[in-house]
Amino acid sequence: MLTKLAREIMSSPVITIAADKPVSEAAMVMLEKNVGSLVVVDESGQFIGLLSESKYLPEKTILPFLRQSVLRVLGSELGDPENIEEVINETRNTLVGDAMQQDAETVAPGTHLAEVARLMVDVGSHHLPVLEEGKPVGMISRHDLLTLFAKDS
Repeated sequence: MLTKLAREIMSSPVITIAADKPVSEAAMVMLEKNVGSLVVVDESGQFIGLLSESKYLPEKTILPFLRQSVLRVLGSELGDPENIEEVINETRNTLVGDAMQQDAETVAPGTHLAEVARLMVDVGSHHLPVLEEGKPVGMISRHDLLTLFAKDS
């Protein structure tokens, strides 16, 4: 029986961003690199959080980075359609460090595929950073898992 490990299915290199960058820059990087999340690192390259579009999108909107946690930082509410442009403009300047998920689950390169899948399902995560000695070495997305279904072996 074949056993796949995180290192065999992860995407690498990892797209990272610093916590002191504005969310607008993070959105631009995500769009340019066609990724759904960025690993947030400190000045020494250590993992400190995850900024994922799925974590910052309200369930029923297509506007990036406008989830309640970000809106609370701004002291604004999405409920009023009259101020949506104002909320977007204010959100652009929110720092990644204020919007990132600090307690994001991570895995090691040697983590078994079954554990990766279990974590993604249990925590409802679309992205799992792969860390080695605290530094990001890869990213596993639900898309990476989907590709396993499309492959012969």
